[in-house]
Amino acid sequence: MNTEIERVYKYDLPMGDWISLTMPAGAVPLCVQVQNGQPCLWARVVIGRPPVTHHFRIAGTGHDLGDNVGRHIDSFQLHGGSLVFHVFADAGA
Repeated sequence: MNTEIERVYKYDLPMGDWISLTMPAGAVPLCVQVQNGQPCLWARVVIGRPPVTHHFRIAGTGHDLGDNVGRHIDSFQLHGGSLVFHVFADAGA
Protein backbone atom coordinates (compact mmCIF):
# COMPACT_ATOMS: atom_id res chain seq x y z
CA MET A 1 0.00 0.00 0.00
CA ASN A 2 1.31 3.44 -0.97
CA THR A 3 1.38 5.72 2.09
CA GLU A 4 2.64 8.80 0.24
CA ILE A 5 0.13 11.62 -0.08
CA GLU A 6 0.15 13.45 -3.41
CA ARG A 7 -1.33 16.88 -4.02
CA VAL A 8 -1.24 19.61 -6.63
CA TYR A 9 0.32 22.82 -5.33
CA LYS A 10 0.54 26.26 -6.89
CA TYR A 11 3.75 28.31 -7.01
CA ASP A 12 3.98 31.98 -8.04
CA LEU A 13 6.48 32.44 -10.87
CA PRO A 14 8.77 35.44 -10.51
CA MET A 15 9.63 36.97 -13.88
CA GLY A 16 13.21 36.45 -15.00
CA ASP A 17 15.21 34.53 -17.59
CA TRP A 18 16.35 31.79 -15.20
CA ILE A 19 14.41 31.29 -11.97
CA SER A 20 14.48 28.86 -9.06
CA LEU A 21 11.60 27.52 -6.97
CA THR A 22 11.78 25.45 -3.80
CA MET A 23 9.46 22.46 -4.10
CA PRO A 24 9.44 18.94 -2.66
CA ALA A 25 11.90 16.49 -4.21
CA GLY A 26 10.39 14.79 -7.23
CA ALA A 27 7.81 17.52 -7.88
CA VAL A 28 6.35 17.26 -11.38
CA PRO A 29 5.47 20.58 -13.06
CA LEU A 30 2.05 20.27 -14.71
CA CYS A 31 1.14 23.63 -16.22
CA VAL A 32 1.60 27.39 -16.11
CA GLN A 33 -1.26 29.88 -16.21
CA VAL A 34 -1.87 33.46 -15.21
CA GLN A 35 -4.11 33.87 -12.16
CA ASN A 36 -5.11 37.40 -11.11
CA GLY A 37 -2.34 38.85 -13.27
CA GLN A 38 0.37 36.62 -11.70
CA PRO A 39 2.07 33.80 -13.64
CA CYS A 40 1.77 30.58 -11.59
CA LEU A 41 3.08 27.06 -11.95
CA TRP A 42 1.08 24.07 -10.74
CA ALA A 43 3.02 20.96 -9.77
CA ARG A 44 2.22 17.47 -8.55
CA VAL A 45 4.04 16.98 -5.25
CA VAL A 46 4.42 14.28 -2.61
CA ILE A 47 3.79 15.65 0.88
CA GLY A 48 6.69 15.24 3.29
CA ARG A 49 9.49 14.91 0.76
CA PRO A 50 12.46 17.18 1.45
CA PRO A 51 12.51 20.59 -0.25
CA VAL A 52 14.89 21.00 -3.17
CA THR A 53 15.59 23.77 -5.64
CA HIS A 54 14.05 23.38 -9.10
CA HIS A 55 15.31 25.57 -11.95
CA PHE A 56 13.28 26.97 -14.83
CA ARG A 57 13.90 29.01 -17.97
CA ILE A 58 11.32 31.65 -18.90
CA ALA A 59 11.78 32.91 -22.46
CA GLY A 60 9.73 35.33 -24.47
CA THR A 61 8.73 34.42 -28.01
CA GLY A 62 11.75 34.98 -30.26
CA HIS A 63 14.27 35.05 -27.39
CA ASP A 64 17.38 32.86 -27.34
CA LEU A 65 16.69 29.77 -25.23
CA GLY A 66 20.32 29.19 -24.20
CA ASP A 67 21.95 25.88 -23.37
CA ASN A 68 20.39 22.95 -21.53
CA VAL A 69 16.93 24.52 -21.56
CA GLY A 70 15.14 21.24 -20.84
CA ARG A 71 11.51 20.22 -21.21
CA HIS A 72 8.78 22.69 -22.21
CA ILE A 73 6.20 22.94 -19.40
CA ASP A 74 3.75 25.48 -20.79
CA SER A 75 3.34 28.96 -22.28
CA PHE A 76 1.45 31.95 -20.90
CA GLN A 77 0.39 35.42 -22.00
CA LEU A 78 0.53 38.78 -20.25
CA HIS A 79 -0.88 42.22 -21.10
CA GLY A 80 -3.83 40.92 -23.08
CA GLY A 81 -1.67 38.58 -25.15
CA SER A 82 0.84 41.17 -26.30
CA LEU A 83 3.61 39.31 -24.41
CA VAL A 84 3.95 35.54 -24.67
CA PHE A 85 6.39 33.57 -22.50
CA HIS A 86 7.44 29.92 -22.53
CA VAL A 87 8.50 28.00 -19.42
CA PHE A 88 11.04 25.16 -19.53
CA ALA A 89 12.18 22.90 -16.70
CA ASP A 90 15.94 22.43 -16.53
CA ALA A 91 17.22 19.19 -18.02
CA GLY A 92 17.47 17.63 -14.56
CA ALA A 93 13.84 18.35 -13.61
